[in-house]
Parts: sequence; C-alpha cells; structure tokens
Amino acid sequence: MNAEPSRPVGVIVTTVLLLVYSATVARGLTLWDAGEFLAAIHSLGIPHPPGTPLYVVVAHVWSLITAPLLGFTLAVNLFSAVCTAAAFGVLSNLLYRWTQYPVASAVAGICAGTMSTVWLNATETEVYAFALLVASLILWVANRARETQDVRWVILAAYLCGLGWSLHLTALVTVPAAFYLVMVSGIRVRFRDVAAAIGVALIAATAVLFMMIRAEHDPAINQGNPVTWSTMWEVIQRKQYPVAALWPRQAPWWIQVGNVFEYADWQFALGLNSDPGPSWFRTSITVLFTGLGIVGSVLHRMRDRLSWRVLLILLLTGTLAVVAYLNLKAGPSFGYGVLPDTALREARERDYFFIFGFLVWGLWAGYGAVMIARRYTQTARFPAMAVATAAAVVVACSPIALNWRAVEAERGGSSAKVLADAKSMLNAVPERGVFLAIGDNDTYPLWYLQEVHGFRRDVVVVTIPLLGPSWYREELARRYGLLDRSHERWLGTDATLSELRQRAAAQGRAVVHSPLPTFIDPLP
Repeated sequence: MNAEPSRPVGVIVTTVLLLVYSATVARGLTLWDAGEFLAAIHSLGIPHPPGTPLYVVVAHVWSLITAPLLGFTLAVNLFSAVCTAAAFGVLSNLLYRWTQYPVASAVAGICAGTMSTVWLNATETEVYAFALLVASLILWVANRARETQDVRWVILAAYLCGLGWSLHLTALVTVPAAFYLVMVSGIRVRFRDVAAAIGVALIAATAVLFMMIRAEHDPAINQGNPVTWSTMWEVIQRKQYPVAALWPRQAPWWIQVGNVFEYADWQFALGLNSDPGPSWFRTSITVLFTGLGIVGSVLHRMRDRLSWRVLLILLLTGTLAVVAYLNLKAGPSFGYGVLPDTALREARERDYFFIFGFLVWGLWAGYGAVMIARRYTQTARFPAMAVATAAAVVVACSPIALNWRAVEAERGGSSAKVLADAKSMLNAVPERGVFLAIGDNDTYPLWYLQEVHGFRRDVVVVTIPLLGPSWYREELARRYGLLDRSHERWLGTDATLSELRQRAAAQGRAVVHSPLPTFIDPLP
C-alpha cells in the first residue's frame, strides 16, 4: 500500500520526539562510553573496537557546524537526539505506508520513541542512536524497492548496509527484515544488479579505512593502533576482547532470555520505580502495554500481512537472535538466588542491545491503542469517536510522563557529578603523575577532560585492564617511556605494573591508584 505523500506523519513524530529528547538531553558528560566517544570525536581518534569510524567522522563534522552555538558536548549529545527522532520519523512513515492510518502510525512512533532504553540512548553521546537511524533507513529503502519495483532502491539499500557495517553491527539488525521485503516484492534483480549492489556495499564499507589513515598520525585516542591491515582487521573483529562463541553459553538460555524480559519491564514506566526487579505499579503498566502490543500486532496483521511479517522478523531478530549471537553473561541485576555467587556477570546492563525488539513492541502498542478506539467507536457520532481517540492517544503517549522522571534523573542530575568526580581524580595526581585506572568510569571521563577541555594533560592515565593488548603497552612505551618497547610478550599484570612504577619513579612521576573499588565497571 502506498501512502498519500501529503500526510506529514514522519515530520510530526520527528518534531515531537526531538522536543522531548532536547528537553531531557544531557547537558554535559555521562558515564560509560560517552566520555571516550566525545574525546575521540573531538580529536578524530579511534575509540574502542570495532572503532565506529563512520560515527566518529559524521559526529565530528556535526560538531564543527553546531558546537560554536551550543558548545561541543551538548552539540554531540544532541546529535543522538536528532538521529533517534529522525529514525522514528522514518519508522512511523513506514507504518503509515503499510496501514494508511496516519493517527495510529504517528502515535505508534511516539510510543516506541519514548521507551526508556530508546530515550536514554537519545540523550547522550552513543553510537547506537546513529546506528538506529541507518537501520531504519535500510528498512525504509527496502520497502520503497517493493513499492516501486525499481532495482535502484535495492542498490541503495546495499549501500546503506555497507555504511552500517562501517558504523556498528547494530545497524544491520534490520537486514533480515529488509531482505524479506525485497525477496517477496517480485522485483526482477539481474546479475549485473547484484554485482552493482555488492560493489556499492564494498565502496561504502571503505569508510573503515579512516582508522588506518588516522592511526598513522597517532591521535590521542588510538585504541588498537590500526596502522596495518592486520591490526585494523583485529580492531574490526574486536580481538582485544574475549568475544563469546555461540557455545557453550555464558549463562543458561533461560537466564539470557529472562534478562530480556527484565529489560522489557523497564521500557514504559521506569519513572514509577527504577529498581531492577518487578514492582506493582511499573509492572502493571508493562502488562497493559503488552496487551496493547498483542492487539496492535493482530490488527496490523489483519490490515497487511506482509508488513506484519516484516515487523515480526525484526522482533525476533532484535530479541532471540541477538540473545543467541551475543551469548551474554547474566546481567548485573538478574539471577540472584538462582545462579551461584561465583557466576560471571556483565559489567553493566545490556538493555540497549535489544532496542529493535523493544521498538517493534512499542510500535504495535501505540498502533493498537488507537485502533482499538477506532474500531469500537466507528459507528458512534463524532464527539464520542474523538473522545475515545484522544484517550487512546493519551494512553499510548503516557510513557512520556511515565519515563520522564527516570531519564531526567539519569541525564540531568548526573552530568555535573560525573565531571566533578573526574576533575577530583585528576587533581589528586601530582604534576606529571601517573593515574592507574581500573575501568570505563575512571578512564573515559578523564580522557574527556584532557582532550575536550585540555584539563590536566600532564597526567598520564594508564588503564590497567588494557595492559594485556600489545598495542597499549607499545603506546605507553612510545609516548611516555613507561614500559620497555622490546617486551612484546605479555608478562602478566603484576610484572607489567612493577616495571611501569619503576620507570615512573625514574622519571620523577608519582603513581596514584584510582579511588574506585576494583570490582566496579571493568572494561569489557
């Protein structure tokens, strides 16, 4: 079904969500990866593997345009808001093209866009917001190929897939659903078209070469130091980390799937109760939206089975397939009393990995709320229909109010403290001293202060969990002479730290250990 181009569904959704995100966006630094990304974007550096080169370059260009007006950090945080709002504008437009119900499609987009995981990603510097936009465009372009029967849209989708690969694998979660759209469209794809699609995908994927080119200049943030083809491939493959195989499972299957259900309970009313476990008020709202999502799914299927299958594929890909592929350890708040006390756990909650499954649920819940009102008042007079529709809109958009408190507390209240704590850690180090960090949250904020604000650049921040990879030991030797460059073989943490302390003492550098407890936030 083709939508009337006069219906500004996507524009309305983008505008509403951008206002919501802008009102709650972090004004400054947040924890975890944000500090590293901000430092890398500012210096055109290379953040942790897989390096996300397309994100770094595009966000850097965005900052050059917007930072003079907004300030660098707020500008880049707003980049996430713009990307996320635009992504749901695309998705709501897509739902409208499938169903021809503008109000239901717009409300669906707003409902999905105000789920807590989506909203939090939209208010800080993170790659997932940009990945969400690219993934949404892949799906939209594939649908245009089906609508127009024009193979050029297929080739454009392939190009976007290449860009997505150079951005982050998350951007490719919509590919199975997009592939299904193209395959059932009946569009004739000849051999030369396949060759063209592969060619443009490879051209788009060459964005990763930015890492090799930039590493030659040794930017301040240069994780993996991908100066050769082999080291660049190691960064892309995330060789630095112990990437889990599909088997054996790092946690029982039911724990991994149960974790997704735990995260699902956070999506619609996190402001009512931010505790990880279920609560009467919040979980009751979750049950309500579960019912709306089921109804919305059924009504969508009755309207257009093909597009319903597309969203079903995306739902399964974004949940069960992600569970299978990532093979995560138990979350830090899940499985207690069931798993042994010695069970390995993720360093942080990983709800953001399942964002595509959640957004399908949100789309169907918003769509279902409006369509219930429409179906049961279609024979009523105008005032009754209008009141019922308005009530449905209020219910479907209630996550704006129900999640606001949680997002505002996370983004509005924490930024100043994060920055103050980082400054305190750096100021505790004597001039030209060495700071021994133990994880993300005492490494990345310090990098941010040094690279974005030029604060205490005399301090050498050494991250203990990074000492294992040879590129990092070589960097400490090359830049600061704190290790012997000839020691390519890993001698262990204790021996490496002992040598580092001796060399620091010889240079007159004091060594200060992080004040954070060692069991908090280790690098993955």
